[in-house]
Amino acid sequence: MASTLTETGGRTGNDEQRGGSFSSSVTVLLVDDDEAFVELVADYLEREHGFATHTVTRADRALEFLERGAETVDCLVSDYRMPGTDGLELLETVTDSYPELPFVMFAGQGSEEVASRAIQRGADDYLQKDTGRIRYDLLATRIRNCVTIARQQRQLRNLYDAIEDAGHALVVTDRQGTITYANPSMAALSGYEVEELIGETPALLKSGVHDDEFYQDLWETVSNGEVWQGEVVNERKDGSRYVIDQTIAPVTAGGRTIGMGDGDDVSGDGPRPAVEGFVAINRDVTERKERERELRQFRNAVERAGHAVLMTDAEGRIEYVNEAFERITGYDREDAVGRTPAILRSGEHDEAFYRELWETITDGEVWQGEVINERKDGTQYVVDQTIAPITDADGEAVEGYVAINRDVTERRERERELRQFRKAVRHAGHGVLITDAAGTIEYVNEAFEGMTGYSSAEVIGRTPAILKSGEHDEGFYREIWETILEGEVWQGEVINERKDGTQYVVDQTIAPITATGQGGGGDGTPSPDDIEGFVAINRDVTRLKEYERELEGQNERLKEYGHTVAHDLRNPLTLLEAELETLRTVAETADCDDERVDPAAVRDRCSNVDEVVDRMRTLIDDLLTMAEQGQLVLDPDPVSLETVAAEAHRQIGSDVDLSVEDTTVDADPDRLRELLSNLLRNAVEHVGEDVVVRVGPLDFEDGFFLEDDGPGIPESDRERAFDRGFTTAEDGTGFGLAIVERIANAHGWDVAVTEGSDGGARFEFRVEGGETDR
Repeated sequence: MASTLTETGGRTGNDEQRGGSFSSSVTVLLVDDDEAFVELVADYLEREHGFATHTVTRADRALEFLERGAETVDCLVSDYRMPGTDGLELLETVTDSYPELPFVMFAGQGSEEVASRAIQRGADDYLQKDTGRIRYDLLATRIRNCVTIARQQRQLRNLYDAIEDAGHALVVTDRQGTITYANPSMAALSGYEVEELIGETPALLKSGVHDDEFYQDLWETVSNGEVWQGEVVNERKDGSRYVIDQTIAPVTAGGRTIGMGDGDDVSGDGPRPAVEGFVAINRDVTERKERERELRQFRNAVERAGHAVLMTDAEGRIEYVNEAFERITGYDREDAVGRTPAILRSGEHDEAFYRELWETITDGEVWQGEVINERKDGTQYVVDQTIAPITDADGEAVEGYVAINRDVTERRERERELRQFRKAVRHAGHGVLITDAAGTIEYVNEAFEGMTGYSSAEVIGRTPAILKSGEHDEGFYREIWETILEGEVWQGEVINERKDGTQYVVDQTIAPITATGQGGGGDGTPSPDDIEGFVAINRDVTRLKEYERELEGQNERLKEYGHTVAHDLRNPLTLLEAELETLRTVAETADCDDERVDPAAVRDRCSNVDEVVDRMRTLIDDLLTMAEQGQLVLDPDPVSLETVAAEAHRQIGSDVDLSVEDTTVDADPDRLRELLSNLLRNAVEHVGEDVVVRVGPLDFEDGFFLEDDGPGIPESDRERAFDRGFTTAEDGTGFGLAIVERIANAHGWDVAVTEGSDGGARFEFRVEGGETDR
């Protein structure tokens, strides 16, 4: 007998006698006022179909059973006519309170009106009550179908809820493709309201990216009951596009989805369930695709730009390097792959630097900065490095890193040199202007403004022609332009005109500016195609030129005065010599018997006077030499020390043992020869004809020396050795070394006397501020 509400529980049928496969048992609540009939039906359903049943004879008892919830009810089967509450009223209450519970009307009266009303009020099925196995089996089938549909709909709702929780966009269509459901995520993704989507087809979202064949293949796949999966580019309501990873599965009778976890065999050859609609799950991958596209473009751009690229795994082990990396670092692919970028460390950065870098990229952020690395050969180089994380398909987990390295070693060196150059020019006070390749001024410094009277705003955008004074012809400027356009440096003096019309003179150097800072030719000279502009350094030499003109005038006057004085002094000496000669003649012809005249004594006295005259002539010559050699050397030339020393050697007419280590000296060659002649004569006078003299360049300084192997000059006499009139020789005038000092000073040299390598006198001549690598 079937269980009633007075019994403690329901009954379960024999599983082996169940009519049909079912994933779990079905519990049915039977409601009928005919207790005998309801027990009969319950027994049959339990025995023949394996259902668990509960029976009640009144509608209110059925509601009480449901409210208690002690037993799960999968389906409610009710009669129509019952005392108190009838079947339709019970249906209305159950539908309101338990909307997911299937309800089958099993009525005794076969009224079409009752059936219609039952279906309208939400009954899942209607069956006319009758007795017999056929009717009971039909009732079991109806119950099974309703329960199956309810369970599948519940599973589908659970699936939709799970999809909703995952944030995916969901669309359900009927078999013709008309949208019957869309979730809020789909509305947010597409830009259409849910109400705007329902009743439309997915064609509403077509972007034009895919052709008709694409959609035809998709439709044929799902219409055949198969699952379609792929990427689709759709268009939002506002016209913008988005990319989705889309899965479309057919929905069969009862709301089941094929290939979506319901256990359907989608690969077998058996008949497929009839398709009643489709469900599309859409995962927005727009951002991921955009990142992938940007990464491809980035990689292509970097490869074309010749930058070094390396890729590592999440632990930092190198998995890939490009050819530019091999070229810049000296490590080939086999050397680098499997190791870490630590092989490039130069020691210039501390651990905190690398720790900060690593923390940045492991947090999923991009690191950018300059790094000093070390090549395989030990040399250092500087890179502008960008390191970006590589994430998984969802853009979440970091799977590795890509580092782009732009070699900026040469640029940094040029910048350093430029800073030094600007600093040097700024401190030197020279006027600087920079132009583009066409000669248009782009920059001038403050010294230029002070020199020309033009402000930077007045000259930028114009050409240096605004400074033309009219002192030079067109050929002069054409020669400048041709020189610098060939990539060569032009240097010379230019007379320019200030803004106020006054003229000034500059010592100007114009050099080409190239993109690389290096020449394009084999000799290092930039080719015309490399030139991006020009830089002109202008040293104002106006006062120097005026000073030179004044000095030249003074030198001429001094020279003329010296010659006048020498002439005026020589005339009396000439007369004195004539009178001495007359006196000597008279003494030689005088009568020796004249006791008043001693001819021998007169001749001796005349000889003494001759010596005094000769000494006076020597003094006059030395004074004239002092006047001439003291003139400032304005335009020295690079001359060979060995050549000039040989000329001085020949000039003194002595067999001095002279050895010379050649070097180049900026000097007036005639006056340098006079300087060396005086030193050679000084050596002969103090040492003798067998003196050994050495001449050569100074070590580590710009300059030269002359030393002999004589006794040298005592340390106590060295400070006054160059004083006029100082001499240790009996017949010396004391002007030789004074002339040497005057010639040195005229060249801007410092002269000092010290002890030579053989103990003799050593004279050293230094160029002020000069240093060499010697």
